[in-house]
Amino acid sequence: MDNTSTNSIHNSQAPLLPRFAWNSQLAHLKVLFKAKKALDQIEKDALSPKPY
Repeated sequence: MDNTSTNSIHNSQAPLLPRFAWNSQLAHLKVLFKAKKALDQIEKDALSPKPY
């Protein structure tokens, strides 16, 4: 395979990379958001007065 065909293969795949990066970042942000919600709930429960 010469450089011309190699370059055309890489160029045809280039538009896909940002989409994969976006999906990965979106999944990461979803996990962070769920973790933050869980920690906020734990903090809220810890600070609320407990009925005896």
